[in-house]
Amino acid sequence: MRQIAGVLAANVLYVLGVATTLGAVSDRAAPTTTDAEYASARTCQSCHRTIHLYWSESEHGRSAVKPSYLAALRSAVEAAADPNRVRRDCVSCHAPTTLVTGDFELKQALAREGVNCDFCHTVADVDLDRAGHPFDVRPGRVKRGPLEYAKSPFHETAYSPLHKSSSLLCAACHEYTNDLGVRVLSTYTEWKEGPYAARGMNCQECHMPLVPGDSVREGLTSTRRVINLHRMTGGSAPSQVDKGLALRIESLTVGARTADVQVVVTNAAAGHAVPGGLSTKTLLLVVGVETASGELLHRQERAYRRELKDAEGRTMVSVPDLFLKAASVGEDSRLKPKESRTERFTIPVPEDAKAIVARLEYRDASDPSAPHSTVITELRRAPRL
Repeated sequence: MRQIAGVLAANVLYVLGVATTLGAVSDRAAPTTTDAEYASARTCQSCHRTIHLYWSESEHGRSAVKPSYLAALRSAVEAAADPNRVRRDCVSCHAPTTLVTGDFELKQALAREGVNCDFCHTVADVDLDRAGHPFDVRPGRVKRGPLEYAKSPFHETAYSPLHKSSSLLCAACHEYTNDLGVRVLSTYTEWKEGPYAARGMNCQECHMPLVPGDSVREGLTSTRRVINLHRMTGGSAPSQVDKGLALRIESLTVGARTADVQVVVTNAAAGHAVPGGLSTKTLLLVVGVETASGELLHRQERAYRRELKDAEGRTMVSVPDLFLKAASVGEDSRLKPKESRTERFTIPVPEDAKAIVARLEYRDASDPSAPHSTVITELRRAPRL
């Protein structure tokens, strides 16, 4: 179960020295070792304070301890025919240092850091054909990043094209096919088959944009005043979803008692289908009439989502079921990159109508504690001119 935790790219210099360099681990069940092989993110914080702050606010920083994930992990393990394997599959993306340490029970503090600094910055390569362990992991003194001439007095550095401009680093955890042959996560494939890959635009450009900031703390040498944003926001943040979408009311024709509304919604900037990630996510286009009291009446919807079905044709709604039981892909009404969808509605218009409203709402059923839906953008048009 490789959920949406991912291993996106990162930035410069990064981490203080750690212990012995290891070669790639070729087997899914790596031998148990100790925390000494990877540095804690707290160690990295000593020099890379701003980067660490952003990472600590990210889903990567919470990926191993988020309550909704832990609940899904427990349910998946309990329902699995091979509980140990399912636990390894889930944890190896939510806490990928466990691929080396073998701490799949998350007993060590290092594992509970989730997708931490030292894991990402010691990945040398990714091979998606190597099932169960696509990463070439090399924890040790060499820290890899996107700058060609980075230097550090505390550790060795190496320029990494993988971190600089390759979506493969993200693909290792944002692409997953279950044992029934269903692609439960298809974000990398959607990007690869879309227009952005052909233009050479990678995941990092959208999910880790350059922002003002110092790569190292004051007192250490650095000429850079921009860093890659290590919040790495994605589908768990409605604000990030909103950035990729465009909504407009194309036309409004008001009759004696009804209004004909034509609305266009566009995936203007997301490099994959929207909503992306797990099929627990739904994008709703909602059109209705706002009254003088602020109430939305005569609500009509169009839903954009991807359905996964079990062997009996039932739509899967829980995260464990998606990974363990999904046997086929049902309807996929999501918006592909650069796709526009024109939707038409006929809505009753009461006398006290204040505005015709068109809005986009976003739902993610993977987190029961999250709001049922979030309004991410809204347009209003006077019902009568």
